[in-house]
This record gives sequence, structure tokens and C-alpha cells, in this order.
Amino acid sequence: MNKGFTRRDFIKASLAVGGAALVGSPFHIIGRTAYAAKEEYEGPLPNIDVGGIIRPPGALPEKEFRSKCISCGVCVNVCHTMKYDAIATVGIKDIRNFGTPYVKDMRDFPCALCMECPKHCPTGALKKLEMEKVTMGMALIDFGLCFGWNGDVCLSCSKACPMGAKIFDFYNGEWGNQPYINENCVGCGLCVKYCPLGGSAIKVVTEKQYGNIKPSYTAEFKKLLAMSNEERYNIVYGQNLPQIMMRGRLIEREYR
Repeated sequence: MNKGFTRRDFIKASLAVGGAALVGSPFHIIGRTAYAAKEEYEGPLPNIDVGGIIRPPGALPEKEFRSKCISCGVCVNVCHTMKYDAIATVGIKDIRNFGTPYVKDMRDFPCALCMECPKHCPTGALKKLEMEKVTMGMALIDFGLCFGWNGDVCLSCSKACPMGAKIFDFYNGEWGNQPYINENCVGCGLCVKYCPLGGSAIKVVTEKQYGNIKPSYTAEFKKLLAMSNEERYNIVYGQNLPQIMMRGRLIEREYR
């Protein structure tokens, strides 16, 4: 290893080839980048239950929203017309919310914050408001899976965010650019879609769920920043990189 090749360079090189070299792994190679053939992974932050459902932008407080929503499907049709297909209606398995709209799949169909659905809601269950004032939920980064927290430089999440610099804080250091999503986040999920890690390293939770897990999540964040270089080394190499390499890097997901 030459003197100019740093630990960070080694980590980046490891992430570039991902788990492709592993015997029997379901990966293909494009250039020097590995990507998973299928996203069949447990989501990020598996110890955090998403809890509840993510409503379309402009939704009134939950109790009031359900009293005003008539399950007309106008918001679903508008979203489809805009070619985002982010909104669907709750099925019969959830009888309490049956027929009401929600954002169905942050990984593939996040909300684009076009703000068209509130304009067409006939009952006011979706309130007209500015994009910055939306409160759909809160996006959380899994520090153990994020490229930026484990020696690489990845800006896909912040580039995909409609409000970028207002939402993302960066703690640059030897172990990566270390992005952190602050509480200005509106929960649209675009960062989830464009995270290039197999299965994504970001999860959107409801505001209520975020309130429940905020103390433990922020404590983990502060603990990581305060760790010694040796402690981080053991975590990155001993725990995080093997998981990241197994999931692979999906280059078509990166927001350029």
C-alpha cells in the first residue's frame, strides 16, 4: 500500500466493488460499481417500527383528517396524472383507515412535493400550504448503513432533497461526509428513493413515531461523533462494511 493510499481510500475502494467478490452473491458489476440484482433486504433501522401511515402533503392532524376525508380518490388521480403515483388508498386490512390516502412506497414512489393534491381536495382534508411547511414525517439515516458515515462520500440524498441545504447538515471527517437530516425535514421520501444502497439507508417515520424514538436516535448520533478513531475503526470494519457490501451499491439509484 503506497503512502498516499489512506484508510478512507481503502474503504471507498471496498464499497466500490461491494459484495460482488463473495461466492454465490447476487451481484453484477458495471465498471467498478456493484449493485444488487434485487432489493430483498430488511429496511434501514430495523429496530425502529415505522408505525402509522404517511399521509399526502397538507394532511390535517390525523383525527381531523379522517373526519373530513371522504375517500373520493381525487388526490390519487391527481398524483397519477402528474406521473408520480405516490398516493394509494388504504386497503381493507386496516379498517380504521380504509379508503383513505397514504404515500404507499417511499423507496420507489416518494412524494415529489408538487403540491397539486391539496389544490384538488374537495373537502379540505388536504390543506393548501407551501412546500416548506409540509409535515408528512421525518427521514432518518441508518448510520451503520450510510456510505457517508462509513468512509465514502455520497451526496445522493441531499441532492435529491427539494430543500437540500436547509435539511441536511454534514459532519465531514476521516470516516466520510457524515450527513445528518435535521428537523426541517418534511418527510417526502425522495432521499429514500435515491439512496444508492441496496434497500436504502434511510427510513421515513411519522412525526409521532419520531417523537418516541428521538432521544435514542440523537443519543446514537452524538455517541458516534464523540467516538475515538479506534472505536470507529472497530465499528466500521467489524460491523458496518460487511452489511454494506452484502447489500451492494445500486448505481442507477444515485441522484446525479
